Amino acid sequence: MNRFFYHTAQREADIVRLQGDDVQHLTRVLRAAVGSQIELCDERECCHTARITEIRQDEVRCVLESPLSSSEPRTKVDLAFGLLKGEKTEFVLQKAVELGVNSLRPFYSERTVVRPKQTQSARQQRWQKIVRAAAAQARRNRVPEVVQPLQWPDLLSSFTDYDQVVLFWEAEAEQSLAQALRKCVPGARILLLTGPEGGFSEAEVQGAAAAGAEIVTLGPRILRAETAAITAVALTLYEAGEMRR
Repeated sequence: MNRFFYHTAQREADIVRLQGDDVQHLTRVLRAAVGSQIELCDERECCHTARITEIRQDEVRCVLESPLSSSEPRTKVDLAFGLLKGEKTEFVLQKAVELGVNSLRPFYSERTVVRPKQTQSARQQRWQKIVRAAAAQARRNRVPEVVQPLQWPDLLSSFTDYDQVVLFWEAEAEQSLAQALRKCVPGARILLLTGPEGGFSEAEVQGAAAAGAEIVTLGPRILRAETAAITAVALTLYEAGEMRR
């Protein structure tokens, strides 16, 4: 069953009015008809099955039916990753959302090489659209936030917002992620940091450690930046017990 997201302002009693891209997707891609069932989630993470009752050119009306349970992880994992070239950033956004990341925090660092061609506003809209589609595909209860790209000092200053901060570095040879997460408790808020194509500089790693980050290894093999980001999210959610049904 296909899932869509809406704002409570679109709801009146048990009737939800879907508009914009959702109408096009329902009518032109899915060929939905009156009586078709879908799933709807609002910004409060409340999800229901719903039945289409009316289809107009610019609006699809649905009636909410049965409530649905949440698929959201109790452990809130935010991913901060160095901006990547080409479509790699979009790949990370999509796959991290599918896995269950809480929010995404791209950043510029010393070895970041990407220089976006789109305007900041256009890029942000595209990213949010990718994240929204990934959240629907994965049947998430919410659409994770993608913040505007941060500068490295601003990212460091956010460490105090978290229960634990973990930086993945290929030069770390001793501490594993499992060791770092031994003190993790359900409901904790964790920030993960993975670098751009050129990795982190030693000075950046030292600065992150001084700000409270734990430095860990992802193993003996060198991963591409986009692979490291996705692997970090998957392993963290697994170690936190969030990949079990």
